[in-house]
Parts: sequence; structure tokens; C-alpha cells
Amino acid sequence: MRSFRLRLDITALELASGHDGLLRGAPEPVLLVAAYLLFPPDPGAPAPAGLTPPRPLGRTLVRFSAPQGRFPAVLTLRGPLSFKARARARDDGRILLLVLAVEEDTGKEVERLYAHLADAKHLRLWDLDAPVPSPSTLAELIAAPYLQGHAAPARVGVLDDGGDLRDTCRGDDFVGASAALVSTARHEDALRFHVVSADGRNDWTAVTAVSVD
Repeated sequence: MRSFRLRLDITALELASGHDGLLRGAPEPVLLVAAYLLFPPDPGAPAPAGLTPPRPLGRTLVRFSAPQGRFPAVLTLRGPLSFKARARARDDGRILLLVLAVEEDTGKEVERLYAHLADAKHLRLWDLDAPVPSPSTLAELIAAPYLQGHAAPARVGVLDDGGDLRDTCRGDDFVGASAALVSTARHEDALRFHVVSADGRNDWTAVTAVSVD
């Protein structure tokens, strides 16, 4: 076991396209970001019994001002918003970074989703590029093939208490989600979390820098 410190800097949001479905104007982008420590399965124990529940490392919410002018556009913050966490893990532990993107109208779904990110039990994820959706608990994602290695974050579907966020969000518009697995070993990386709404009208990329030491 070793102690580590995670830092995730959110530096910009790139909008290839954007649309406010309710008001038909410019979107009001919100990013909900959460991190979870995932544990490798216990040797010899059958899955999922051998899986330890994920440990939430924290969450944050970032609101961007509505873009002005035409697309594409890049929205920046006055300074990088830093998400920080500390924990202890084995060398084969992994950190799951999850980004949910929402076009805010009433704020009710933003509030609900932010609350649910505090507890991994609410969520199931799957690879949006998979021919057949196969939702997994967050604990099971430590072995998900589409999240292995040092590949870019993957666009994922999200079930929240059994409901697909693309169908269940009311009052705010769910744009999409993206996830990445990163090592607990010392490293630095630049990660781009890409999301696209089901109708294709919102195409956003969160630009981040990740470091673990």
C-alpha cells in the first residue's frame, strides 16, 4: 500500500456545437466530475463477490458561462479549477474519473446527479461504442477492456438508479458522459473527455490535466 495524491485540473471546455433544447439559444454548460478508487478483485474469489466496493474520492461541479457568438467555441475559466484527493492504494489499484455533461435549464437534474455521484451504488456504465450495451457497476470497471491501458477517455452510457440518463433527465438536458481509468502510480497526463448528445446538437470536450504523486 502507498499513499497518493490525485489532482485534476479542468482548464477549458471546447464546444464544437451547442444547443439549448428548451430555450433554443446558447447552452449553459455544466460539468459534474467525480473520482473513485477501484480495487482489484481478491484472488480466487468469484466475481462479483471478490470485488471491493469503490471508494469515492470526491466530486466537483463546474459551471461555464454561455458561449457568445458562433461555434466552434472554447470556454475558459479565470484559472484552472483543481480537484484534489488523497488516499492509499495498492500498485494495482486504479482511479476512475467520470465526467457528466449537462445543459442546465432548471438546475434540478444537476442537483440530483451531483448528490448521486457521492455514492457509487447508484451508477452503472457501459461503452457507447459497444454493439450491445452491457452496463457494469463501477467496481467491475477495473477490468473493463475499453478503459484499459493509456487510451483516451471513453464515451460511456450511464444508468442512474436503473434509468438511462438520456431518457430520465427532466428540466436539464443530459449531454453525455466520459470516463477514464488512471493508475495510482506517479504520473502526469493530459486527458480530453469528449461527450456528444443523442441528437448530435451538443458536441463538447472537457480539457483536463491529471497528475498522481
